[in-house]
Amino acid sequence: MPLRRLSRCLSLLALIGLLGAGTAIAASAGRDPFFPRSGNPGYDVSGYHLELSYQPGNGRLNATATIGAVAGQRLSHFSLDLDGLKVTKVSVDGKPAGFGRGRGKLKVSPAVPPAPGREFTTVVHYQGRPGLLTDPDGSQEGWYRTDDGALAVGEPIGTATWLPCNNTLADKAGFSFEITVPRGLKGVANGRLTGVTRSGSRTVYTWSEEEPMAPYLAGIEIGRGKLVRGRIGATPTWTLVDPRLAADSWPVLRKLPEVVHFESAIFGPYPFDAAGSIVDVAGFAYALETQTRPIYAFVPDLTTVVHETAHQWFGDSVGLERWPDIWLNEGFATWAQWYYSERHGGAPAVKTFRTLYRVPASNTKFWDPPSGRPGTAEKIFATSTYVRGAMALEALRLKIGTGKMLKALRRWATVHRYGNADIDQFVALAEEVSGRDLGPLFQRWLYKRGKP
Repeated sequence: MPLRRLSRCLSLLALIGLLGAGTAIAASAGRDPFFPRSGNPGYDVSGYHLELSYQPGNGRLNATATIGAVAGQRLSHFSLDLDGLKVTKVSVDGKPAGFGRGRGKLKVSPAVPPAPGREFTTVVHYQGRPGLLTDPDGSQEGWYRTDDGALAVGEPIGTATWLPCNNTLADKAGFSFEITVPRGLKGVANGRLTGVTRSGSRTVYTWSEEEPMAPYLAGIEIGRGKLVRGRIGATPTWTLVDPRLAADSWPVLRKLPEVVHFESAIFGPYPFDAAGSIVDVAGFAYALETQTRPIYAFVPDLTTVVHETAHQWFGDSVGLERWPDIWLNEGFATWAQWYYSERHGGAPAVKTFRTLYRVPASNTKFWDPPSGRPGTAEKIFATSTYVRGAMALEALRLKIGTGKMLKALRRWATVHRYGNADIDQFVALAEEVSGRDLGPLFQRWLYKRGKP
């Protein structure tokens, strides 16, 4: 949940109260209608291994990315998404490859083209000062320099500012990271911490996220602070908080185990083998559901932690097929906030629903675009995606009852675990669970313009 795009929503709510490890399907996926230039459908990535060395003083990055993939067709050439960095050398299966650049792409010409169905490995050496991408809605993401390091966030396509990748929702993969930083700083990424090596004035932090992850959910944090190890049941956690925000952040972050247990009881077992949080002072002020370890560029409140944790099921484990279906991420996580509040002494979700439903139809900025049909990339993170999206789920709950509603959410998270799915599949599942025709309800709440 990019909080920059949700500030109006939260204000309203306040007023009312590894290589080979991944499963990829990119070769069967078409171009995304909102970001048609991102990704390459000619291959499926199985794993990324990133060796990254960063100098905060001058902002320079030196990196090597090793990318394992399977060809979906004969690849006399192929592309990776990479924006703004200098590539110095590329090899495919150990042989030097030709390469060129163009409009956010690294274009690779292998000496021996991989045949359909064949596994191949691409190694990219690159360097420079990574920066930011500007989205159609005017917001930015990518590599943010901080006063003591850097913070990298990627929704929807910003990961390409620091990692050559197949930057598409459908191509999930395993990831591993070796982050080399000046001694005294920490280097944090997704998954489990597997090693810390110190040599002279440098320290290498090694992380591994074995479960499939879309590139936009990868995150990097380089900065000061104490890297705190903990546990949520059998799941290890690692949390890094900027010392300037620690005193105010920890009272909320200590509630993460309770939030995970609550959501696990509803949605099914926590989907990953690591958890935690990152809190830093950066050039933005939003939160993001980076897989296993959400990022907060401010002191988080409990409702935001509940939201980003719910995304570990809805958005991270169960990914989107395409960006126009983002209701499946943001509507679900926003409804999880409401239900958590209901079960912890706050207003019942139906009361929140009814309060919001009193917003007049004349307030088109509140009701439009419909949460299941954003229309254009400029509207992907509109307030209605979150609030009207959550109202759609509460309307479903009123229609089929709480028991069947929760059963549908749990089955959704189970059936599509580590995969990708679309809105039509959720509608079909809800109809199967409830035994009712829900087409008219979803048509009103997801697709019809104006107040349902």
